[in-house]
Amino acid sequence: MSKTVDFVELSIADLPACLMLSRHSDPYPWRDENWRRSLRDDYCFALREDNALIAIAAFSLILDELSLLNIIVSDKQRGRGLGRQLLCDGLEWMQQIGAQRCFLEVRESNVPARALYRALGFTEDGIRKNYYPSANGREDAILMSTPLPLYTG
Repeated sequence: MSKTVDFVELSIADLPACLMLSRHSDPYPWRDENWRRSLRDDYCFALREDNALIAIAAFSLILDELSLLNIIVSDKQRGRGLGRQLLCDGLEWMQQIGAQRCFLEVRESNVPARALYRALGFTEDGIRKNYYPSANGREDAILMSTPLPLYTG
């Protein structure tokens, strides 16, 4: 029997689960106050399976411009298409409340994420030099954006 993966909106009550997933699956996790602020002020979603968070994302909406602030898939759940599912569901939700374009930054070294974003219609708009911390000091961020709705063909 296959398990059901549910798309859910998060609240501040989900802070402990977000922190746990972030700490276990992101080599540079957000600080507690970043998650607390996003859960309070932004739009945060998750994929839940067997009542456990397996992927989380945070978005910020200003007027009609949406920013993907963070997206994390459990390291034990990667390769199942969950990042794509969460991103598409989140963007669809956000489009319903007025988002017309989505912006994001992604580590230059994160080849799988960059490929996913390109496949969904995101284009590379520029570079933020030395944006992310890395094992070797700092790493560039690739700036990407796409109009909504997504092109998923």
